[in-house]
Amino acid sequence: WSEAAAQSIVAACRDKKASVKEEAKPATQLAPQLFDLTSLQREANARFGFSAKNTLGLAQALYERHKVLTYPRTDAKALPEDYLDTVKQTMENLAENSSEYRPFAKQILQGDPKDPKAKAGYGWIKPNKRIFDNSKISDHFAIIPTLESPKSLSEPEQKLYDLVVRRFLAVFYPAAEFRVTTRITEASGHHFKTEGRVLVSPGWLTVYGRSNQADDELVAVQEGETVQTESISAIPLKTKPPARYTEATLLSAMESAGKWVDDDEMREAMAEKGLGTPATRAAIIEGLLAEKYMVREARELIPTAKAFQLMTLLRGLDVEELTRPDLTGSWENKLSLIERGEMNRDTFMQEI
Repeated sequence: WSEAAAQSIVAACRDKKASVKEEAKPATQLAPQLFDLTSLQREANARFGFSAKNTLGLAQALYERHKVLTYPRTDAKALPEDYLDTVKQTMENLAENSSEYRPFAKQILQGDPKDPKAKAGYGWIKPNKRIFDNSKISDHFAIIPTLESPKSLSEPEQKLYDLVVRRFLAVFYPAAEFRVTTRITEASGHHFKTEGRVLVSPGWLTVYGRSNQADDELVAVQEGETVQTESISAIPLKTKPPARYTEATLLSAMESAGKWVDDDEMREAMAEKGLGTPATRAAIIEGLLAEKYMVREARELIPTAKAFQLMTLLRGLDVEELTRPDLTGSWENKLSLIERGEMNRDTFMQEI
């Protein structure tokens, strides 16, 4: 960054004529996948400020006491491939018993009458590996609403239930469609880039109250049209340090911790594991808070002096591997070897 160079560009372009070239392309955005526990905890923290522990407790209550959600301690974001009939029944229940979700459930069941692949009465509910995939589930599948209608939910329970139901509805809707425009304006030999994105067809965003809008639509110009530079200025900006972790972003980091492992085998072993499991990540975070290794200020998680002292101690004792995800990757890799019969349990335990 050179202020003198920036000001020279301002001077060169001020009040000058400019030419415009632009390119418009269609773009689509699929609905997010169904919730597993970690993604539900992230969303609830980002939307409502719920802690991971609180979200787990609410989801457990909605499952055990109210029986309106499926089992929450899951790491799957897919449903069994033979679940189409159950999904259809759930949609019919929402269409019949919930005025809030009725229009969306009815639209899904109706689908596109011109779609030759649609099964009568199923509408947009059809085989789709992004939703129905036996290879992506283990003992449990994604968190979805049950056939029970909610009664006497607390406000936090209602908020969490609404998150799950809307995600369940959205995943069956078509993709949202956008028109993305990139415009290059040339003035005095300098090029300026402007981008605009217009929602053409809301698709699944309808479930969240979005409709066609043109908030980011650029002022229309003809290809090659000459325009006048009305104003130009140089605005100095500063880079910002990375934001502090919230529970939502820390959960994401724990889930994808394998990305930071250099060794290919260990990274592959951690690809679907991360640090902790969906059922234990909330307890890990709460444990760090309870032991004063970090504190919660508003939604931010801030490490304490005690945490920095521990890191310094471990490095001083030359056991820095305890501070890196590589250790988990190494253990996961060895557990994979045991699973394939290439290592025995005793050897693994001795190495620990």
